[in-house]
Amino acid sequence: MEDKLLKEIKNNVGYVWINRPDKKNALDADVWFGLPEIINELDSDDEVRCIVVAGKGDSFSAGIDITMFMSDFQINEDMSSTPSDRKKLQAQIKKMQDSFTALSKTSVPVIALAHGHCIGGATALISACDIRISTVDAKFSIGETKLGLVADVGILQRMPKIVSKGDVRELAFTGRIFDGEYAEKIRFVSKTYENFEDLFKAGVKLAEEIASNASSIVQGTKQVLDKGEDLTTDQALDFVQLWNTSFLLTEDLREGVTAFMEKRKPKFN
Repeated sequence: MEDKLLKEIKNNVGYVWINRPDKKNALDADVWFGLPEIINELDSDDEVRCIVVAGKGDSFSAGIDITMFMSDFQINEDMSSTPSDRKKLQAQIKKMQDSFTALSKTSVPVIALAHGHCIGGATALISACDIRISTVDAKFSIGETKLGLVADVGILQRMPKIVSKGDVRELAFTGRIFDGEYAEKIRFVSKTYENFEDLFKAGVKLAEEIASNASSIVQGTKQVLDKGEDLTTDQALDFVQLWNTSFLLTEDLREGVTAFMEKRKPKFN
């Protein structure tokens, strides 16, 4: 598993690389279930203030490794199943969902760098990240529709919170592939770049910019944004009021205000 997922920390940014370039980084069991372990390791490291997820080679990921799909879901020729089979299937789906949920539940922001193939499960993985940027020619899809199944690892739950309902329904109902240019148009990705080199440079710059801010404040901002998605405006205002009452008065606040007054960059803890 270690060779299939690589991690490094540089300038307070944790990098996770999917490393199966010969398979277009297809998500086999080692990658799918190893990813949350590495993400949680980085999230627990005080040195890490932002996480970047990317793929080695010419693609982010071609999606689920079809051999894993056939074996782990125990699909047979006559497509029959027993109640016991269905119970095991339900547990397997839950385990797969939890892997991507781990990305959305981190305390620090997660940035996805999408290039090449980002199909099916890979699109769902990307949707669990806080920020998504891509190359112009990246290829996304809610491709499960074309396989005869309902997408079940988060894309139908997360993408409607990112793009319009009409856009996500069209893409989900058709299962068609859409490129980075279209993804930017519907705001699934924030920005596109001509090639991976430019994409990676932009990703590093963005991650390091985030990491340069006070870690506790960035984490608090993420908590407020995440909680606000499930609350009314009044409830969300109450939540941020309580957060600031509990955590605002810190040395980081003193440094931020002082740096602003002195017209210099702040040096947060």
